[in-house]
Amino acid sequence: MVKPQAILPGYYVAIGLEPETAPSRCYIGLLLAADEYGVRINIVHWDDSLDMIRRDTEDLFVPWVSITSMLVCNKEEPVRRFLRVKAPAWQKEMNSLA
Repeated sequence: MVKPQAILPGYYVAIGLEPETAPSRCYIGLLLAADEYGVRINIVHWDDSLDMIRRDTEDLFVPWVSITSMLVCNKEEPVRRFLRVKAPAWQKEMNSLA
């Protein structure tokens, strides 16, 4: 289990989930909160037509026991590259494991 202080609100993450936890095995989002119960993210994606981050209106809560792995983009890493290249490629790989 990742310690909550290892990831902070404002980081972008791609969260890998246990099979049958949710419709997808991986979600990309902006970390809103992490506590002893799990993490809450706002699902996001890179919108190429607007050349910016597009956020969903819903948040997703995932309990720690359902998380298998997490790709994290901290404040020192380029967000655009993470959301356009790294996280979608990782999401595709995770979803192919289903």
